[in-house]
Amino acid sequence: MTHDKGIVIFDRQHYGKPGGGELGAAYDLDHDGRIEDHEREANLTPDYYLPAKRMLEEQGYQVFVLDQGWYSSRHREARRLAMLYPHRHVVYVACHVNAGGGKYALVISDQRSTQGKYIATEIADSMLTEGIPGIERSITRRGTPTAWTNGLNTIKGIFEGPGNLAGVCFEPYFLDQREHAYAATRAGGERIAAALARGLHNYLTNRRQGVY
Repeated sequence: MTHDKGIVIFDRQHYGKPGGGELGAAYDLDHDGRIEDHEREANLTPDYYLPAKRMLEEQGYQVFVLDQGWYSSRHREARRLAMLYPHRHVVYVACHVNAGGGKYALVISDQRSTQGKYIATEIADSMLTEGIPGIERSITRRGTPTAWTNGLNTIKGIFEGPGNLAGVCFEPYFLDQREHAYAATRAGGERIAAALARGLHNYLTNRRQGVY
């Protein structure tokens, strides 16, 4: 199997930071009065990025997973990988789930990054076409120092990398939203993975063909 199609880097954020103990948002999904490990953000993202990794590898993409260190060090590693493969397009995805009562899937790009905007659009469109129960809106936003700043902080070091590298922050559902309960299951993770893998494939295909 060749790996000339491109490279994808999934970053399991909120996990593996120095000192540990920080796993992102949490919600009592099974309503038993306790927040358990499987109800924490950083333990939910593998339900979609690991199947997406498998799907992309089956299509001939090379996929890396980052899960240790400060975000700045992970961004440095992504830049290193992009420089190591200068003739291949590299996409970095900061993996999250959302909280706060919203009802949409969200993909955030760095306002400075044209390619990041294209990646976000492809993933957001794919999330809608997948028809995941409860996810009826899928939006993109540009992260700036004054708007969508938290999302920007998850990817801002990527822009410093070479021109073959671009990234997005992916937040496919709200774990505290009743309508998104299916998305937080293993079956829902597989559906999100299919949408994510398809969106990344579409972007990388267009990039190779000179559309983007």
